[in-house]
Amino acid sequence: MAEKPLLILPNPKLSSFKRKGIPIGKPHFPTIERQHERLSPQFERLERAFEARCFELKNDPAGAAPEQVLVLETIGTIQDFIVAVRNIPGMEWLGEWDEEEIPPDEDFFQDEKHKDKPLGGRLFLIMTDQQAMTELLSLWQRYPSADLGHGRAKWRNLFQQLRNIRPWGVQDRLLETGLLEDWRERVKAGEESIRFEAELWFRNNPDQQRASLQFFESLLRQEGGKLLGQSVIPEIAYHGILAELSIQAIQVILEHPDTRLVRCDHVMFFRPSGQSAVKFPEDKPLAGPQPPEPLSLPQGLPIVALLDGLPLENHDWLSGRLIVDDPDGWSADYPAQTRHHGTAMASLILHGELDANEPPLERPLYVRPILKPDLRDWRTPKIENIPENILPIDLAHRAVRRLFEGEGEEPPVAPEVRIINFSIGDPSRQFDRFLSPMARLLDWLAWRYQVLFVVSAGNHQQEIVLNLPRTALANLQPEQLQAETIKAIADDVRHRRLLAPAEAVNVLTVGALHADSSTSAHLGQRIDPFCSDSLPNPVNALGLGFRRSIKPEILFKGGRQLYEEKFGNLHSNATLCINTASLPPGQKVAAPSTLPGDLSAIRYLRGTSNATALVTRTAGLLHEVIANLRQEASDDLLDDHCTAVLLKAMLVHSSSWGGAQLTLQQILRTPSNSHKLKEHIARFLGYGRVEPDRVFACTDQRATLLGYSKLTEGNAHTYSVPLPQSLSGKKLWRRLAITLAWITPINCSHRAYRRAALWFEPPADSLLVKRQEADGKAVQRGTVQHEILEGEKAAAYTDRDGLDIKVKCRADAGDLPDEIPYAIVVTLEVAEDVDIAIYEEIRQRIRLPVIIAPETISNR
Repeated sequence: MAEKPLLILPNPKLSSFKRKGIPIGKPHFPTIERQHERLSPQFERLERAFEARCFELKNDPAGAAPEQVLVLETIGTIQDFIVAVRNIPGMEWLGEWDEEEIPPDEDFFQDEKHKDKPLGGRLFLIMTDQQAMTELLSLWQRYPSADLGHGRAKWRNLFQQLRNIRPWGVQDRLLETGLLEDWRERVKAGEESIRFEAELWFRNNPDQQRASLQFFESLLRQEGGKLLGQSVIPEIAYHGILAELSIQAIQVILEHPDTRLVRCDHVMFFRPSGQSAVKFPEDKPLAGPQPPEPLSLPQGLPIVALLDGLPLENHDWLSGRLIVDDPDGWSADYPAQTRHHGTAMASLILHGELDANEPPLERPLYVRPILKPDLRDWRTPKIENIPENILPIDLAHRAVRRLFEGEGEEPPVAPEVRIINFSIGDPSRQFDRFLSPMARLLDWLAWRYQVLFVVSAGNHQQEIVLNLPRTALANLQPEQLQAETIKAIADDVRHRRLLAPAEAVNVLTVGALHADSSTSAHLGQRIDPFCSDSLPNPVNALGLGFRRSIKPEILFKGGRQLYEEKFGNLHSNATLCINTASLPPGQKVAAPSTLPGDLSAIRYLRGTSNATALVTRTAGLLHEVIANLRQEASDDLLDDHCTAVLLKAMLVHSSSWGGAQLTLQQILRTPSNSHKLKEHIARFLGYGRVEPDRVFACTDQRATLLGYSKLTEGNAHTYSVPLPQSLSGKKLWRRLAITLAWITPINCSHRAYRRAALWFEPPADSLLVKRQEADGKAVQRGTVQHEILEGEKAAAYTDRDGLDIKVKCRADAGDLPDEIPYAIVVTLEVAEDVDIAIYEEIRQRIRLPVIIAPETISNR
């Protein structure tokens, strides 16, 4: 145990609460007459399109009934509209999404005083058949009437607030999916056939699922294609198809995207296959050092799993430390010299940066390969990717289920695992409102198995175009180059969003810091765009997350990324191109060699995958801290079911914006964005840089307390943190940090998605401290609330006073029948040079006997 180990919070008191309603201003809507003027042409186009669809299917050999997905965009909210949809025969609810930052116009605006203020709204997605379409058009014609009939009142609200109505079309299925670009590249390479994924609209009725599949397959066959497989996972509302088309059929679609297959109403999105990929390094590795002797081998069962490429098992730094589970036999055609990404990730998880000389993890690392090398000649550089003959969702689902439930007749292979590293992003799926299937899958699996997924935010390696003439680059001072680079990245935020599945709400998403443990290196013609190691790596994918939640939550060292100046005279602006050399600076990791028999090679790498692996390593080390505390605890406060949420809370708890906040404020602030500056900074920093040493143990001037329990909807737990009497009345700096983390069940058909919302109001008054860093509303939108409060004013209190932290739970997306496990971490500290023994005072007060009424722990 550490000299000053972490403390356990006293048991909380159970209570209920009533949530206060939040008044929502009602926007200005058009008159009925104006709505008819605006929308009648849209309804007429809708009617003509459906009639044409009916005619097209009249003699279809598949015998399919006409159906069409409608997109209804509204301004403002319409409560319980799902009920109104389900009251109409033939109409099926598919989902809804929040719409934000809708520009106002002469018809829709906030009010007379705020006509320029952006609006919020909803996007409803509805499947209709012929009967439902007829009823919808009838309701629209009767809209001026006060009475639309029984169960139809909500439609009057919808028509009043309706901004647009249209069918889900070809652009929706293809836009920003990367499919057409991928197909053009493959056609150019001369491939004979191309595989792709079609995500169908999920239908709850199995008969409708079969009908959707049969109709899609019939269209596929008409194009000469074939169906290769499907995956249906009702818990995440997913119905995916893996299909193949000949190169000739692909060329027809590229020339005429409006084919019947692409217009198939049962398809939500078309996606390229094999896109979750990492590139091979393009240079040779470096000669590596031998591991120091003696270096003890791990013992016990694995608690960390790595889903990635296949590592080089007998590498000097990995030998004897891995449990490789390869049920599909991929190692047979996975050449040793191609095992790049898995080897690097395993190296970082087990040893950290090799330049840091840290001790290895004490337990073995479980590895399941989900990437394979793609060695086709036309690929430059070569890649490791999820194979194109497998649906990624199906593979990930099987891999995780195998851990905890087994597969076929086999028992679970590693049920003790509590941390799963997923350092793989899909560049074809940048986050944009819709949660990707992989994000939904990880969210559901995290809840089902109470496991912590640690996921990389993703890397964007495109050029950085500065707002300067290209001749100006050579004359910039380091601080000027840093500022211009940050401005360029901020201006390009639309193309630097999170890569799926980083937007998942239950996972811990990790971004990279522009920092590492390597020694100084000769840069040559390479350029370091940043002069501060507290800033995020330039390749980082930026937040925010789902419903503008804080994402990525944390930043960890990911290596210093260097660039080169783009030469030539075809570009007018100074431009930085990424440098991928395996030289320092960066993070030294184990690597496969190009020399036969060499098992000691290393490389210097950078990026969010590295940072994610290091966070996973830290989680593994914290697991041992929790295990030691569990042995010391007198009750089941730290039972095994709390491990995932406790690790999640502890990892975030030590994070803060630090010096990066001031740097970004000075660079990004403009007269027009001051009111949203914290949101802009959170896109870059999340909750900030992790300082893991702060959660491994306490100091005389810093006390950290842990708590865990479960809550049901409408209930609350109040934790009382004793205050050190020696701090009372003292005018000195103090800092209070509180982190709440949980894992939520999900509701994929609800706009809020997150079934459980937990939160607390920071107890600022007792210590006269004020909230710092992230916005108070943003911190409550995800599944981690991290609050930092600081102050210097003298706060007087008695020895009976304490900090009361009330954790509340409410349903956020439909019913919430489940108990929700959560963890809370609290730290109170003063400056290190202050002679006040905070830790000992709090420890002594916690050890005093506390009488707990039976009802106060009935919900644990």
